Amino acid sequence: MTMAARCSFARAAAVGLVLGVASPAFAVKYMTIGEAVGTFIPKGTKVFKVTKSVEPELRARIVRDYGWEPAEPQYEFYVGRDGGGQPLAYVFVVPEVFNTCFHKYAVGMKQDGEVIETVIVELSCPRAFPVNRKSFLTQFKAKRHTDALTTKLDVDAVTGATLSSEATAEATRKAVSLHNLFFGGAAPVKADPKIQAARAKGLGAIKKAIETGETLDKQGQGGGAQLPPESK
Repeated sequence: MTMAARCSFARAAAVGLVLGVASPAFAVKYMTIGEAVGTFIPKGTKVFKVTKSVEPELRARIVRDYGWEPAEPQYEFYVGRDGGGQPLAYVFVVPEVFNTCFHKYAVGMKQDGEVIETVIVELSCPRAFPVNRKSFLTQFKAKRHTDALTTKLDVDAVTGATLSSEATAEATRKAVSLHNLFFGGAAPVKADPKIQAARAKGLGAIKKAIETGETLDKQGQGGGAQLPPESK
């Protein structure tokens, strides 16, 4: 893979919540988007897809306060509302891409911005399969936009799946930060230097793997066709 191609994958890693990113044919799909949304929104509840724009000022705030940079002008979310129109839950579907690894997560959140759960929608790399374990994913329950959400500080990574662990943490951070800015009143937050450094270190590890081609050297490009172990 050329450096230009690797850089294009690096940009794809910042896609955030855009649902139109096509996953590779060899990805292992754990659930459909409908099933993911149904995990958090009760059956029979009205579900709405909401599109929000990221203006330049908001983009700058995301970079400053949350340590990631939106790559798209708009993002889509699913909102479940009761009979009176009040939101019951929000679901953000977050793709993360680096080199041949494509992951997709769904982050369910309460009305007040607290994470209900982060679940795996699909994974394309065998080395990433261990992140689909309750022992790992339960760490994200009750997280908020004020949490660091990085394996370099407040999330324990899965041995052998460190990059995918960081990608999961970053996906959750994207969800909670956008929830705050779009639905949570845009409450002000200022990450202290320790959190900023930890987030940058986690993101740096992913960028380094992309630039050096590290993720291409483990288990082969098409290895995702293997069946994952049972989630525990």
